[in-house]
Amino acid sequence: MRGDTDRVAAAALPTPAVGELLSRAERAVGMVEVQSLVAHVRDLPGLSDLRICRGTSSAGAPEGGYVTSQPVGTPEWRLELRARCDEVATYRTLRPVLDGIADAAGRALRLPCRAVVEEITAVPPLYHVITRNARALIVVVDPLRGWTPMSEAFSSLLGYDRGTPPSGTLLDLVHPDDRAAALDSYVVACAGEHPEGCVDLRLRTASGVWRRFEFATRSFVHEPGAGVVAYFGIDVSVQRAAENAADAERGRLDGLVETLRDGILLIDDEQRITVANDALRRLLRLDEPVPLNLDRSWIRLLAQLQPGFAGGAADVARLRDIVAARHAVVGEELTLEDGRILELDFVPLEADRSGRAGGVLVHVRDVTARVLVRRGLEESNRSLAEAAALNNQFVATVAHELRGPLSSVVAFAHLLGDAGSGSLSEDQRTYLDVIDRNANRLLRLIEDLLLLSRLEARTLQLRPAPVRLPELVRSAVVDRSPAAESAGLRLVADVVEGPELTCDETRIHQVLDNLLGNALKFTPPGGEVSVRALPVDDGWQLQVNDTGMGIPAAEVARVFSAFFRGSNIAAAAGRSAPPGTGLGLVVSRAIVELHGGTIQVASTEGVGTTVTVSLPSRPVRQTEVDREPATRGRG
Repeated sequence: MRGDTDRVAAAALPTPAVGELLSRAERAVGMVEVQSLVAHVRDLPGLSDLRICRGTSSAGAPEGGYVTSQPVGTPEWRLELRARCDEVATYRTLRPVLDGIADAAGRALRLPCRAVVEEITAVPPLYHVITRNARALIVVVDPLRGWTPMSEAFSSLLGYDRGTPPSGTLLDLVHPDDRAAALDSYVVACAGEHPEGCVDLRLRTASGVWRRFEFATRSFVHEPGAGVVAYFGIDVSVQRAAENAADAERGRLDGLVETLRDGILLIDDEQRITVANDALRRLLRLDEPVPLNLDRSWIRLLAQLQPGFAGGAADVARLRDIVAARHAVVGEELTLEDGRILELDFVPLEADRSGRAGGVLVHVRDVTARVLVRRGLEESNRSLAEAAALNNQFVATVAHELRGPLSSVVAFAHLLGDAGSGSLSEDQRTYLDVIDRNANRLLRLIEDLLLLSRLEARTLQLRPAPVRLPELVRSAVVDRSPAAESAGLRLVADVVEGPELTCDETRIHQVLDNLLGNALKFTPPGGEVSVRALPVDDGWQLQVNDTGMGIPAAEVARVFSAFFRGSNIAAAAGRSAPPGTGLGLVVSRAIVELHGGTIQVASTEGVGTTVTVSLPSRPVRQTEVDREPATRGRG
C-alpha cells in the first residue's frame, strides 16, 4: 500500500517538470523571485508546507508528514528552507528542486544591497514632505536595486548625510547579532506578507555607537509601481536601557526573595499572584510552584488550601477580606490542620504613578514553636496569677481574723495597766509591757500584710492632693526624733523648697516612716541618719542616708523580697536582730510605683545605706501596679 502511494506521488511530478523548476531556481535573481518559486512549489501534490524561515530542524517523520530542511546562506543567518512532505517518496523526487531553491535564496540574499540616492519612484511632493519630516526612521529596500533612506531622521538619529548614505551594504549598518532577525523579516516581506509584530535592531551611527530601533516591516513588493520592502523604525535606545535596568533589578530582587527562609507572596489589585517564592511553597506544603499572573490566582490558591486550614471556609474568608480591604495587618495567625501555626503580615503597597493600586505584600512564617511556648507561658502565668490571688486572699483573711483578737489583747492589757484597775507589782507591769509590745508588733505585721494584699490585688485607691513635701519630710523627722534620741543617733533633715507634689500624703508619709524606721534600726549608736528632699525636672527626689551596718553586696538584690533580713543583722554588734516585719521596703516600693515613681537602694557593708525615691509631680494613672518579681528589701 505504501509503495502504491509513493508511486502515485512520484508520478504526479514528471521529470521534465522537475527540470523546469530547477531551471527557474537557477534563473532567480532577487528574493521576490525566489519566494514566488517557493509559493509555486508549495502548491505541488505531496507538499503540505514549504517556506524559508528561521530556526533549525532535522529531517524526520513526525505526525503529519515528513519534515526536512536545507540551510540557506551562512550559518550566521540562521535561515533554512523547511518542507513538509506527505511521503518520503515526494521528498526524494523534490530533493533537487529544494536544494536549488535553497541555493537561489542564498544567492539572492548575498546580492549587495547598497544605497541609491535617486528616488525609487515618482511620488507627489506631499509624500516627500511627510516622509522626510517624519520622526521615524524610514528606509525602503528594492530587492534588485538597493536601499534608500526616506526620512530626515536618518541624519538626525544616525548622523549620516541622507544625500550621501554610507557606501557599504545596508546589512553592514546592522549589529552582527541582529542580522538574522533583519534577514528573517526581509525574507517574509519578499513573499508579499507583512511580518507579524516588530523587531528590535541595533544600527551603527556615524560615530560608531549602536542605537536600538524598533522596526515595523511592511511589504509592497507586489504593489504596482512600488516593488519595495519598507522599514519604519522608532528609536527605543533609552526605553530598552530602562527596561533592561528594570529587568536586572527585578532579577536581583527575585534572587533575594528566593533566598529568604520566610514565604513571600505579592498579590496585585486584580487578585493575581505576581510573586511567590519557593519558601512559600514549602510552608504551604504545595507539590508544585504557585502559578503566577493568572486571573484571580489568589482566590484559586485559597480554595486549594482550604482543606488544610483548621478554620476551613472561615479562614479563607478572613484572608480574602484582609487582602481586599488593603489594610496593614501584622501578626495574623493561621492554624493548619497538621497542627502548624503560620503568622502572616499584610502590607498594602503604594499606588504607581498612574494611580493604580500597588497590591498587597504577604509575609508568611512558621511560628509554631514560638506560639506553643507563648501559650505555655500564658497558661503558667494564669496559674501563677490564680495562686497569687489565692495566697493574697488567704493572707488577707488570716490577717483580718487575727487583727480582732489582737486588738482585744492590746485593749485589755491597757486596762490592766490602768491605775484604776488596781496596783500591780513590778513583775506584773513588766509582763504587761511584754504583752503590749509584742501584741502591737503583731498588729503592725497584720496591718502591713493587709496593705500588701490590697496593693498586690490592685484594690488600693490613692487619694492624691497637693502636698508641700518639705513640710511632710519635717513632720516625719519630728515623729522619729524621740526614737533617734533614745538610740543615740543624730537625725537631720536637708530639704529644699519647691513646687507642690500631687500625691497621697498618708501613703508617702508611710514610705518616709518605713525608710526612717529602717535607717534608725540598723544604725549603731553615734551614727547619723539624714533625709534630703529636692525638686528635680519632672518631680521630687527623696534620699534617706544612714551610717549603719549596710547590706552585704551579694544580698542587695534581695532587699525588696518579702520578709528578707540581711545575714549581717543578727551578728552586728553582738546583739539580737532588731524587731521588724520585713515588709517595710516591699510596701514602700508598691506605694511609690503606684504613684508612678521609682525606689532604689545602694549599700556598702560596714559603711551605710542610701535609699533614693523619685516621684513625678503628678501620679501616673495606672490600671495595674507593674512590679518586677520581688527581689530586694529590708524590713
